[in-house]
Amino acid sequence: MSRVAATTVGCKVNLYDTQDILEKFMAKGYEVVGFESVADVYIINTCSVTNLADKKSRQMVGRAKKANPAAIVVAMGCSTQVNPVKYQALGVDIIIGTANRGDIFAFIDAFKAGGRAYLQFVGDVLEKRPYEPQTVTSLENRTRSYLKIQDGCNNFCTYCIIPHARGLSRSRPFRDIMEEAHALVALGCKEIVVTGIHVASYGKDLDEDVSLLDVLRQLAEVKGLERIRLSSVEPNVVDDAFCEFIKSTPKFCGHLHLSLQSGSDEILRKMKRHYTTAEYARAVEDLRKVSPDMAITTDVIVGFPAEREENHLETVAFLKKLNLAGLHVFPYAAKEGTPAAAMKEQITKEVKTKRSKGLLALSEECQKSFYDSFVGKNMSVLVEERLENGMYSGKTTNYIPVCFESDRRDLINTICQIEIKNSDNSVLFGTL
Repeated sequence: MSRVAATTVGCKVNLYDTQDILEKFMAKGYEVVGFESVADVYIINTCSVTNLADKKSRQMVGRAKKANPAAIVVAMGCSTQVNPVKYQALGVDIIIGTANRGDIFAFIDAFKAGGRAYLQFVGDVLEKRPYEPQTVTSLENRTRSYLKIQDGCNNFCTYCIIPHARGLSRSRPFRDIMEEAHALVALGCKEIVVTGIHVASYGKDLDEDVSLLDVLRQLAEVKGLERIRLSSVEPNVVDDAFCEFIKSTPKFCGHLHLSLQSGSDEILRKMKRHYTTAEYARAVEDLRKVSPDMAITTDVIVGFPAEREENHLETVAFLKKLNLAGLHVFPYAAKEGTPAAAMKEQITKEVKTKRSKGLLALSEECQKSFYDSFVGKNMSVLVEERLENGMYSGKTTNYIPVCFESDRRDLINTICQIEIKNSDNSVLFGTL
């Protein structure tokens, strides 16, 4: 039996894409092994959202070649789409971008027939095209599974390379989404995480009249599905209909990653974000009205070109006012091919480091305050695993990790009520 190994750099969508490819290999009779094992084919699903992600992606090539120098090395994804020549220089055998990944076996056959000649399959992702068929029906973690509903983005924020890596927004057919959801639940999945590159745009390119909210409503009707979780969205998703859905749907998890990037309207305009700080604050307020215990987290880019100290202090003050559950802080790094990379007044590394440290400290304060607020309360926890120390671990609906002790052996993939006794850094501890 031939063996295949894969590694993923980047986001939830990349994880889904990798699983889709591996299922195609399993259907062909391949055995899936760990990336450090000896395999016949190595797949590296790359990421280009940051320069560090590009670097990590390229490092995986060397690890594959070291594991088995005679193997076929395939690199695909966002980083290869943007910089295929760099992967050619590393000796990658087959390079695929973010399209035509389903044709990987034809590419492998062509590679073998050509006597190990280098092959590149990277096209123009900005051409209008339909959603490429994908299906994931096996679960590594049977408690939770990602469900990809959309790919690509039309926003072209000035700092972001993703539209050039992923292409324009493409929606998955509604029927395919629901078929996969039912299949996952039949396998025992209790929680589905709805994901995509820009899920708010779902349905806008389809002939049928459907939206992200239609997907969420239909998922709520799936028998056996206990939880629905939504990945990163922007504040303009939060309207009256969305809030009413949250209020009336117990299955919807009280956790949203609401993208911000800056608390300065001047910087938001330069980033070409499609909202203001006032609109963002209103979205947070509306969410808390319908779900007071909701965990709202966000992304912040530090040191965007021409971000003055005044702009940074606006961001700090804005975040303190919002008192979110946590922040993901990213020092700005110029991405070649984006408008922001060519902007004047690039901020020095020293300034970005200093500002980042302050925001990371604020994030720790916010998370501790949020977690501490649940001590003494009962929380619903989906149990994911039994740890080596005998404790169980799982997550609440608002995505807080919880550990608890129990002598029972049948709690994995069940939902338990846990009384929270104390909070320690990034984990809550309680009793069944």
